[in-house]
Amino acid sequence: MSQNNANDKSFANTLNIWILQHNCARSTQIMHACMKFTKNKTDIVILQESWMKDENITISHSSFICIKSNVQNTCVRVLIFVAKNAKKFTCTSRSDIVNSKDMQAISIANNKIQREILLFNIYNEKSQNANDEQLYMIERELAKVMLNSEQKVIIIEDFNAHHSWWNAKISNSIRTKALIKWVNLHKCNLINISDINTYHSYSDQLSSVLDLAFTSKNMHNHIKNWHIDENVNTDFDHEVILFTIVMKKVKLIENSLNASYNLQKVNWKDFDEHLQKAKDKMIVKMQRITSLKAKVIYLTECIKNTVKLFVFKQRICAKSKFW
Repeated sequence: MSQNNANDKSFANTLNIWILQHNCARSTQIMHACMKFTKNKTDIVILQESWMKDENITISHSSFICIKSNVQNTCVRVLIFVAKNAKKFTCTSRSDIVNSKDMQAISIANNKIQREILLFNIYNEKSQNANDEQLYMIERELAKVMLNSEQKVIIIEDFNAHHSWWNAKISNSIRTKALIKWVNLHKCNLINISDINTYHSYSDQLSSVLDLAFTSKNMHNHIKNWHIDENVNTDFDHEVILFTIVMKKVKLIENSLNASYNLQKVNWKDFDEHLQKAKDKMIVKMQRITSLKAKVIYLTECIKNTVKLFVFKQRICAKSKFW
């Protein structure tokens, strides 16, 4: 949380925004559980399938301000809560871009952000109109949103869409045509770590990747530490997801050692065995090299070659290859 790190010198020139994402199944109990967990830990809480009653009344919390769409005569399904003690940035509702019960937009601004960040919160709800050809929210609303190439964008959603991009088990894509078209048009990257399930059905014991987040290319290096928090139990089948937006005054340079590698899919046993088998050959070669600098270069190349064999990069875009 920003306030907790106020005296940490490592944060002096950095804006860190902690984000939580969760589907609440229209339950006040789940919403309160999220609020309890996030107090003094998270800056922005993104909720789908939030509980609402007539006139768009929902839960309140002493530590958070609620931002919701200004839609009349219907209950909104998406809500954003912003921590009151998050003083280092401002959040503004962008109903001028979209104003829907199942999709909302806010802008995040700060002096460390050269151009405001546009954040979309979407619940991909099916249309209640049987004659509506644009069945889902992505087709009805997101597809209409056109952004310029310099816009910083984050899209957070319970997409209920299935694609091999984020789930390698999927052979036939479901409800993804409009979504893939839009993210490719705006050159968006996937924030999720591929193949990490975000949904577990307790009734039929099935797991899937339903809760997704995307970012524009100019924001990808600013998204850190995406993960599922297993310490939070809301007694629901959707996981609680956390990640951080990191903005600096200085220009961020991508560190190749911290590239988007999918470390959770590495077979470390094979990785170690490969190095062990190559060890004797490496020792002989090292004995022949007299220059310390040359030895360092040789060892570095050996490790890089092993990484290429066993450590694959994450699929941050739809056309990424698993290797």
